[in-house]
Amino acid sequence: MYRAILCDDNEIILEGLKTQVQWQKLGIELSATAVNGQEALSLIQRYKPDILITDIRMPYIDGLELSRKARMLNPQIVILIISAYDDFEYARSAIHLGALDYILKPINIDSLNQLLATAADTCKKQHHDQHTIITNIFKSLLIPSNRTAEALALLDENGVMLDQYCCVMLAELNQNRTMGLSEEIKYSIARKFSGIGKDNIADNVYQLEVTDTQYLFLLTSVSRLQLSILRTELFQRIRGLFPANHDYTDVSIAAGNFYLGLDHISRSYADAKEAMKLHFIKGSNADLLYEEIAVYASNEKAKQIAAQMDSGIDLIPALKAGNRDAVNLRLNDLRQWLLQKGSDSYLYMTVSIGSFYNNLSRELEESGINIRELFDDPVSEFSKITSSGTLDSCIENLRTSLYQICDYITKNQSKYGKIISEALAYMQTHYQDSNLNIDVVANAIGLSPSYFSTIFRSEAGITFTDYLIRLRMEKAKTLLENGNMKIYEISQQVGYENAAYFSAAFKKYFGKSPSLFTSESTPAARPDQR
Repeated sequence: MYRAILCDDNEIILEGLKTQVQWQKLGIELSATAVNGQEALSLIQRYKPDILITDIRMPYIDGLELSRKARMLNPQIVILIISAYDDFEYARSAIHLGALDYILKPINIDSLNQLLATAADTCKKQHHDQHTIITNIFKSLLIPSNRTAEALALLDENGVMLDQYCCVMLAELNQNRTMGLSEEIKYSIARKFSGIGKDNIADNVYQLEVTDTQYLFLLTSVSRLQLSILRTELFQRIRGLFPANHDYTDVSIAAGNFYLGLDHISRSYADAKEAMKLHFIKGSNADLLYEEIAVYASNEKAKQIAAQMDSGIDLIPALKAGNRDAVNLRLNDLRQWLLQKGSDSYLYMTVSIGSFYNNLSRELEESGINIRELFDDPVSEFSKITSSGTLDSCIENLRTSLYQICDYITKNQSKYGKIISEALAYMQTHYQDSNLNIDVVANAIGLSPSYFSTIFRSEAGITFTDYLIRLRMEKAKTLLENGNMKIYEISQQVGYENAAYFSAAFKKYFGKSPSLFTSESTPAARPDQR
């Protein structure tokens, strides 16, 4: 509805026009009426109308001066002049001031309705044009730049309040499913998205970017509560078009934080992109809010797992033992660790699985097994896992791959292989015990130390002592990289009661002391603290 102010010093004419004109049918709301120019100017400042209908000859401020002042307040305002025959020259002056048209007294209601319909169409076109201009300015604010102040000034010139709340929302289609769609269906999807906002929330919703798989919206409001309602409405609007059980595509929707001030649009946009990464955790067709990231990051159990997790070393003993139950436990730990990473979980999944495959290949080769005997193309297997789309689907694909390895190893193990696998699993769970040695492990699996030492080296390709040192050093390295523990605490955590002895062993193994290792690795991990 377009707002209108009607001004005439004849109250009988005012009442007649209020009741006889088809305001609602024309899409116009008559916000107020005035009997003089001064009152009308006050009402214009208050209601900010789209249309002004005014007589020329009025007390205090005449219609021409009122038109000038109204145009200064709102350059887009549509002005209609009411004039008596002998005021024709005044009417022509009003047209020169930019009035749309004039109507002569006595007023013909049908003619006035036609003129108001033209005024409403003009408003519609102007609103569309202005909306387009403002949308383009908003686009320039998505990325911080040295032209931000200039863009904000342009918004101000176009009548946009700069101290509004803002929120950016991002709708993303599943790329893999979208690629296989026909051009007709892709066009249908684009049409649905282009229609979003063309309803009662249109004035507050701007569609900023469109690609084949992404649609970007900016929401604005002077009220935080209204912005929250608007965000919910847009979620519902998109979900109505693309329900979770949609038969040809999945749509994830992410929303950035609310910020007061349009100069923070870029921050909300960055938030929305971070929130979208959560679809890796929550799955397709998810509604994602930036504030949810903190929920995943604050999981204390996951933080403990993150401090101790080394996905390659933890999984490999279970695999070499052919123990599916142990593999499942390690995968649950891996999932919790990745959940703790929140929006960075996909990156950590890619890195940790890559690291795992490298370690796995090395460990299996040391045991006389070539990973290419299991998979024709290990790189392709890795890509299949990391491109699964969601965290849970990645874990399931990884589980399937690991079960293949378990079954292969179980089938091809030597008679001593299972014994050594049990020993490795025991060491994996007891390496923190400073009393762990070859006698303890041999006793745990029921062999004499000397016989166990011989078959361990034969099967593992490394002496027991060297393997235990490697296991403890790799664990220590992971804890140092996390940077949350003191060196003496790490020493005790990996089975060394004496911190000095631990430091010497660490330096011998890695060629640098624990403190030097930490100082070299911490800046790279935390560039904001350089």
